[in-house]
Amino acid sequence: MKFPFDQSFSPPMPVLVITLRNEHEGLSTGPLDALVDTGADGTVVPVAHLRNIRAPVIGRALLHSHLGVRHVVLHIADVRIAELVLPGIVVAADREGQELILGRDVLNRLRLLLDGPAQVTQVRR
Repeated sequence: MKFPFDQSFSPPMPVLVITLRNEHEGLSTGPLDALVDTGADGTVVPVAHLRNIRAPVIGRALLHSHLGVRHVVLHIADVRIAELVLPGIVVAADREGQELILGRDVLNRLRLLLDGPAQVTQVRR
């Protein structure tokens, strides 16, 4: 599976196209562009997407970022990348930002190739 870099960023940003799903409710939202961030510990999702699928709340946490520290609500959702489904991913709800960020909690489950010269991200099985 190959995904072109997002050219609206300078320099271009690696992204994956994903779908978020709440299997229990039978709800999904997507396709969504998700930024590939190998420096992020966890995955951060705009709260509107989590509300769309009624993702269950499982707790609260402190989110440390370059913007400082803030309290976030944690949800659980399945992440689908093409035919690949990663069930039960814990994600932080972002009430302020609009970018979906895939962190190492998801990326470490994938065989991922960031091909900068070709400007594509490839997910291999």
